[in-house]
Amino acid sequence: MSETWFARIYIRVSTDEQADEGYSIDAQRERLKAYALSQDWVIQDSYIEEGVSAKNMDRPELKRLLNDLKADHSDHKIVLVYKLDRLTRSVSDLHTLLDYFDRHQTKFRSATEVYDTTTAIGRLFITLVGAMAQWERENLAERTKMGQIEMTRQGKWSGGHRPFGYDYNNGNLKINHAEAAIVKEIYDRYLAGSGTPKILKWLNDPTHPQLASNKRWTLNNLKYVLQNPLYCGMVRYGYRDLKGRRQTNSMIEEGNHEAILSLENFNRAQELRSKRKTMPSRSGTGTYSLTGILRCGKCGYSMSGDTRYKKNKLESEPRRYYTCVERIHSGLCDMPRQKESHLENAVLTHLEQYHQDLSRDMSTFTLRSDDQAEMDALRNEISKITSRKNRWMNAFENGDIESNVLKDRLNELRSKETLFAEKIHALEQMNAKSLDLATLKTILGSFRATWGIATVQERKELLRTIIKEITVYPDRILIHFHGGV
Repeated sequence: MSETWFARIYIRVSTDEQADEGYSIDAQRERLKAYALSQDWVIQDSYIEEGVSAKNMDRPELKRLLNDLKADHSDHKIVLVYKLDRLTRSVSDLHTLLDYFDRHQTKFRSATEVYDTTTAIGRLFITLVGAMAQWERENLAERTKMGQIEMTRQGKWSGGHRPFGYDYNNGNLKINHAEAAIVKEIYDRYLAGSGTPKILKWLNDPTHPQLASNKRWTLNNLKYVLQNPLYCGMVRYGYRDLKGRRQTNSMIEEGNHEAILSLENFNRAQELRSKRKTMPSRSGTGTYSLTGILRCGKCGYSMSGDTRYKKNKLESEPRRYYTCVERIHSGLCDMPRQKESHLENAVLTHLEQYHQDLSRDMSTFTLRSDDQAEMDALRNEISKITSRKNRWMNAFENGDIESNVLKDRLNELRSKETLFAEKIHALEQMNAKSLDLATLKTILGSFRATWGIATVQERKELLRTIIKEITVYPDRILIHFHGGV
């Protein structure tokens, strides 16, 4: 069965090429239309850049093309250009674009070259382009790394987000005195015995909020200040890798900038942090079944297990809650603590009710036998349309009809073909949804019984099999299942 492809043609001409007949907009348009017709493709849209260079991807029509591809979830999409350099002249940008096309189920073809992701040889060339782009990126990353290491050796800050407490001007860090006063106060409070939650409450106090690098303070912002040797006059490199993971072999050198803190106070704070790390945690979140998928409905932060005692661990039974992380760290969220037993029972009850709804409504989603017959009939109609298109093409080649008649007949047949294909897709989607719901119904049928005998880890795995996220509100919960069912 022949499938209809929908082409989006991209045309670009720079200022220097305006007068070049072979590269003019009209010349590219006519040749691309003729090429699409020869391939039996439907031209869905045209994107024309006039007087625009291909030195980067900051082009209005290219951005519109990429946005349209992202919004179009249909199959059989293809981007067509006259030559590859119409799309880009950068190997790195080409790899980025091809990766974007692939992620959005879109093929790519150059009308005059072998760049064609619909064929094996075309994909081979694309693979070679990707390898070249990777080499270019790695080479650039290596040069950047060497430059940052040398800057650190010279006592210079090697870059990144501007550190709170400093301004960065002409390659040098200069103290921002308003922010530096807050850094000093943070250390004074920490060394006086205040923990990070208490300091966060002070920083974010709505009646007297302190300056912040990003409107408000978070726990990560505070930890950055409390453990960065930059504030005592040092510079470091390699503290974290590109994925944000801490590294043990980072380099630290004496910096050229003015220190905000004394080395003595900074070291005292690090010693205190080390001591507090060894203290037992109050939460014990590893014993809570719902952690990792709970989300606070008031502020959007995650919710964590929270174990509390009336007096101390020896004299009272633990009280177990799920608490908003934002409430724990900064006190800015007023979401009430949720008792573990109440919240978990609410989740189980919600799942049981959903199971009953599925049992009652499954007939709505079950694919009927006549649906299969309808899909077969639609495929047969599409096959007939393909035959009719071939006959009209033969008539045109024999000179029996004019090109405008051929165009009208092909457009009419393609419209019908598209309509039939959409109907088939809708029926197939209904069938897929029926299968997903049937699997979910089977799991939910024995969920509470399985829950009662499962370990905490088994409960976690069971939940993550079917649930993507649970949003908790003061008076209700909302469960988001995988696959949107």
